[in-house]
Amino acid sequence: MVRYSFTAIDGTKVILREPREGDAPQFMKLINDVVDERNSGIMIDRHTKLRDEQRWLSARIEGIRDRKLVMLAAEVDGVIKGNCDVGREGWKKDHRATLGIIVAKDLRGKGIGGALMRRTMELAKRRLKGVEYIDLSVLDYNRRAKTLYSKLGFSEIARIPRGIRDGSRYYDEILMTRPVNRKKR
Repeated sequence: MVRYSFTAIDGTKVILREPREGDAPQFMKLINDVVDERNSGIMIDRHTKLRDEQRWLSARIEGIRDRKLVMLAAEVDGVIKGNCDVGREGWKKDHRATLGIIVAKDLRGKGIGGALMRRTMELAKRRLKGVEYIDLSVLDYNRRAKTLYSKLGFSEIARIPRGIRDGSRYYDEILMTRPVNRKKR
């Protein structure tokens, strides 16, 4: 099992580690807390239930075993406060993978998201053989995320006007991609 130590900008000690089956309640709390935020930047729009989170996590762990996915959780004082995964696409898109990330509000702006993405992408490069590009999508209002993604080598390749509906509001969805073998800046 992969495990990294990281110290955030403010001195917070963070463990980046692979998930375990028993983590579902903590992942559920993290996602439900972020869903409650206005303009959270995530694509999920409703609370999850524990049984659904357990199924989601079991599928993720199976994907890790099958080398179709890599995933790291960010843990602070024994509590999961973030998550990043890179999952291989299938079939004719087998050379591509999609990245998803979430970080608790109280830890944003401390370098944790960047560290989590870097380590997860490094792990993807090692384990997901043949993946040439990592893709992600971001909502147009999420400037902080767009800045981070650009710093990590992602480039905007498309914009879908009104691609995301959150209640009665619409936002542009920005699609970004990054070659796996891009050198660090």
